[in-house]
Amino acid sequence: MADTSPKFGGLVVASLAGVVGTKYLLGGALVMVDATTVSSVQVMDSVPLTFVIGTLLGLVTGALAGGFILARAMAILLFVGTVALSVPAMRAGDPVIIMESLGMALSVIYLLARNPIERVEAAQLDEDDSATRYGSTLR
Repeated sequence: MADTSPKFGGLVVASLAGVVGTKYLLGGALVMVDATTVSSVQVMDSVPLTFVIGTLLGLVTGALAGGFILARAMAILLFVGTVALSVPAMRAGDPVIIMESLGMALSVIYLLARNPIERVEAAQLDEDDSATRYGSTLR
């Protein structure tokens, strides 16, 4: 059975998802306590939807960083959905939403071209040359 490990590109995509997800979670909390009314910290000006997207982005971050085999599909679906929900803010000319949507779109292109999760095979031990052949107990 093979283990999985994230590649560098997967960690970069995970960091994007983590930053955007944290922005939505903190932004939704600030909107709930009436500390801000900035639309760039919300998804479609809905606090519950903002929390859902922020939580899902956090899950994708963990999946990519942990090497979960389905993280690629999860990230593509969530990034496309988040960009689709951000269209009204992009039309309004919000520069924060435009830049993060551009980053997510580029990440989707990367994820479609390359798999950010690699399979790592277990090391094969050659018994003929190993120290165990000569009586060593070190392994």
